Amino acid sequence: MAEQSGPSIAAIQARQTALASRHDTATDADRVLSEVLTSAHAAMRDSVARLDAIVAEIDHAVRNQAALAIDTPLGASEFQGFLVAKQREIAAVVAQAHELDRAKRAVLESLRTRYAPSAAR
Repeated sequence: MAEQSGPSIAAIQARQTALASRHDTATDADRVLSEVLTSAHAAMRDSVARLDAIVAEIDHAVRNQAALAIDTPLGASEFQGFLVAKQREIAAVVAQAHELDRAKRAVLESLRTRYAPSAAR
């Protein structure tokens, strides 16, 4: 009977070690996932705030067209320059969001293997 319990205890300990390692891996993956989601959410909120500020500037300029003398060639040219600058700002916000998306996607893809069942590894 002592011979049967020896391998069983060793097998149980090996399984416990494997489970503890898998738990540690999942815990680390959870931490990384939490950081990715938190930073992505913060970046999204920042992007929305920047776009809202741009919209507010454009709305303000449109409401105050008379003060900008848009009906004159110089005023129209300045307003056009203003709108082009705002378009560039919007494009920069969108480009930064795309870059962040690529970076976060790469991190999330790397997490897949950490969450995969040990038989699939």
